[in-house]
Amino acid sequence: MATANQSLGTLATATIVQEALDLVFTIRPQLNRLSLGFTDRNGSPIAQYNQPVITRTLAIPAVGNIGDAATDRSDADVSVTLNNFKQIRYDYTPQQYSGTNRDLIREAALPMAIAMANYMVDAIAALWTPANYPVRTGADAVANGATNNITKIGVGWDYTHLVNTRQVLNKAGVPLADGLRFYGANADVYGSMLNDQRIVAALYNPANSEAIKTGRLPDVAGFGLSEYPALPSNGCNLVAVAGTADSSVYAHRVPRHPNDVKGFEGVPIPGRIGIVTEPRTGLSVMVVEYVALPSLNITTMLLWMYGTAVGNANNLQLVCSQ
Repeated sequence: MATANQSLGTLATATIVQEALDLVFTIRPQLNRLSLGFTDRNGSPIAQYNQPVITRTLAIPAVGNIGDAATDRSDADVSVTLNNFKQIRYDYTPQQYSGTNRDLIREAALPMAIAMANYMVDAIAALWTPANYPVRTGADAVANGATNNITKIGVGWDYTHLVNTRQVLNKAGVPLADGLRFYGANADVYGSMLNDQRIVAALYNPANSEAIKTGRLPDVAGFGLSEYPALPSNGCNLVAVAGTADSSVYAHRVPRHPNDVKGFEGVPIPGRIGIVTEPRTGLSVMVVEYVALPSLNITTMLLWMYGTAVGNANNLQLVCSQ
């Protein structure tokens, strides 16, 4: 892929797509708190369609007395199959690109980022069902209306609810990751929290100076709060989820270049193909650009493959309405 990367890397398109990939994590910031895998153990973003890739959830060891037998590592490998092959595609007709001096590719960057970010979040959220997270494997966390992995609350989407959810996770032995667990809520729950003075009033929470201005909630009760406007009900009137990144796994790769396929090494490519990677997160897509004959339509496509899987089921709390 090196040749393709170099040929595409000199184009303005590569820079624009890279900017769009960075925006993915700004538009849906909750992605920064979920378990995402973008490369293999050698750092390559390339894989085969329907290939299983491995990620790992880490277990906490027991503390013993000196001289005790070693604790067996109980880390769990999670296999994720790349069984989804997706694209975002724009076609520009001669009438469109001949009738304007606008930078059509750059204008497409934000919509591409929004589409990709929403799709990634929706794919992960589809895992959050009682069937996938049925019973805790650690302590039987039954407190504040919680039974195993499901909390049912009819009213009171507020600071008290967050404290209760924190208590449930603590009793279940769900660890803190970087000092925070994630909490994602639908628009109604998130809106209720924006109305709770204990969360947004600077008198109670000096960290919230921007909450009323921007509508973005600060970290509260050990949770990084975010909004999932289209959180699916998923069988239990799901309104929120809380937990750690390793509870759900999203694996993402790019396809092979056609010239890397045995027997097709020298086949001419009627266009440009390359991989663009966002350097901070490692998120990559394959970019394909070509001009179709005889229409002279210009096509730009982003291609990627992904798969999802349940990670450590103990580390997610489903919050459902009564």
